Amino acid sequence: MALALAADIAEKLAGLEGLVAIALGGSVATGRADETSDIDIGLYYRPTHPFDLDELNRLIRLIDDRRAGGLATGFGDWGPWVNGGAWLQVRGRRVDLIYRDLDRVRAAIEECRAGRVPISFQVGHPASYSPQIYAGEIALCRPLEDPQGAITALKSLTRPYPAALRRALVDGLWEADFLVKGAASAAARGDVYFVAGVAHRTIACLVQALFAVNERYWTHEKGAVELIDSLAIRPADFSNRVRRAMGQLGTEPLELTGSLGRLRELHDETVILCERALSISSKEG
Repeated sequence: MALALAADIAEKLAGLEGLVAIALGGSVATGRADETSDIDIGLYYRPTHPFDLDELNRLIRLIDDRRAGGLATGFGDWGPWVNGGAWLQVRGRRVDLIYRDLDRVRAAIEECRAGRVPISFQVGHPASYSPQIYAGEIALCRPLEDPQGAITALKSLTRPYPAALRRALVDGLWEADFLVKGAASAAARGDVYFVAGVAHRTIACLVQALFAVNERYWTHEKGAVELIDSLAIRPADFSNRVRRAMGQLGTEPLELTGSLGRLRELHDETVILCERALSISSKEG
């Protein structure tokens, strides 16, 4: 049902001048969605010739259950990376239209291929935003309308998984090590706010490294911890250990220090597993 609905929406938007391609993303594209999942649809354009927002709003009004006007934002209204879109309700389902600048997407993929993954703040992404998200979206999406082959061409740049990106994200585990060590004094003071932030960011580093070493693209925080348990290279009982570390973080110094210790164990196991896998790959290559 979700696939058919997405295809129908894409067909209705396909004639919009300046809209180069339309792609289905998120959990519906990867087959992990349920009936409550949002339908994520990417609208790809070139910044030199973007689509007309008034015309997009006119088309949306014909599609949305509420027949509401003005649902589409301006370009850049949601931030530098998730740079606009519209939240719709279509046949009772939540549908998110997300703008994507094709030039920026290509540049992000090239960054990943070169092993460069700078992070940026983006509303809605507590673990930060990086070029690997754009690359992962392209790798995992389902083109709905791609008459110029733009999405198909970009997909070819995401496979095989870039060795330089794999190495860079594993190397990024130094941040988790730094954070856990640096949080010891905060834990001793009972600084829950700081330790909670360290715990979240530490797990984000571990998750991204484990996705990378398994040559899987990480695209969002949602469901990522649970997905680790399905990967070949991972610490044992990863998701449950993360739940305990986060859900039972504590409020007193002794509890917070114990939680940092559990994070340290997860970090150390992840480093060993990742470095072993990279060493094997290097010998095989």
